[in-house]
Amino acid sequence: MNQACGSVLSIDIGGSKIIAAVVDVNGDIRGKVREPLVYPYTCADVLAAVLRLGHEALKQFGGDVICCAAAIPGLADPERGDWIYSSFSGIRDFPIAKNLSDEFGMPVFIDNDVKACAMGEMRFGACKNVGDFLWVTVSNGIGGCAVVNGAVLRGANNNAGEVGHINVVEDGFPCACGNRGCAEAYAAGPAIMRRYLALEGCPNAAGLNAESIARFALCGDKNAQKAYADTGYYLGKAIAAAVNALNPRKVILGGGVSMSMGLFEARMRQTLDKLVFREANRDMTVEKTALGYDAALIGAAALGIIKSEELRV
Repeated sequence: MNQACGSVLSIDIGGSKIIAAVVDVNGDIRGKVREPLVYPYTCADVLAAVLRLGHEALKQFGGDVICCAAAIPGLADPERGDWIYSSFSGIRDFPIAKNLSDEFGMPVFIDNDVKACAMGEMRFGACKNVGDFLWVTVSNGIGGCAVVNGAVLRGANNNAGEVGHINVVEDGFPCACGNRGCAEAYAAGPAIMRRYLALEGCPNAAGLNAESIARFALCGDKNAQKAYADTGYYLGKAIAAAVNALNPRKVILGGGVSMSMGLFEARMRQTLDKLVFREANRDMTVEKTALGYDAALIGAAALGIIKSEELRV
């Protein structure tokens, strides 16, 4: 391996926050800064926040940064450096890599956030010696990335792995993608909130999110517990379909909602046991990411390191 020298300015663009960090070649975060993203927002809003945070991270923690890498929520074109589309925010056709390169004066690499997470898990996490696995992010949306024979499965348009848009309820709730009944519409953070409010008979969502509902569940709130248990069922249906198609050794769960995995794990595993073709997937395991909440940051750094190594060959 022709290992890259220096650190990466790593950018995690989430549905409700942006984080910038300097991450070294061992996947260790030297330091990070963050800002919330308040929906709705535009390309200009995102770019302004990324530039502010990027400069702040470089000022506080930089020194040997060789490139910038960003994890993009939604569809991305890594070759052109474009953010193609996000069903959550509606952002589309945003040449983000060029904007960042012009500002920071260094090479910039981008990829879909879940694909970046999978790269990070392979490089620094629980899949260092695993050639076939499925990475699933459960957050404001649901995304997936399949790694097959040690390589990220890209698909014809770099969009393979959209686990969040596997149908789990026929003619169900509308999804931002334009279809109905997608896993994202039933198991992502906004769906947990919608389900909890329905159980409570309360139309007011002020101050609520999936994280606060998880706290209610841990304190014994039965409706919050049911909202999360039902999440496990719908997530299990989507993951089972992907497992039966891909035959991974592991399924890795990440994203903000996955940090509360204990609240939906039992129902998810029950659903997987019912729906997965077990004779074909005897050794398949499901576990939470080893990279924690910073998986996308570390994944973006892995992307930057890998691309820098390729350029040095």
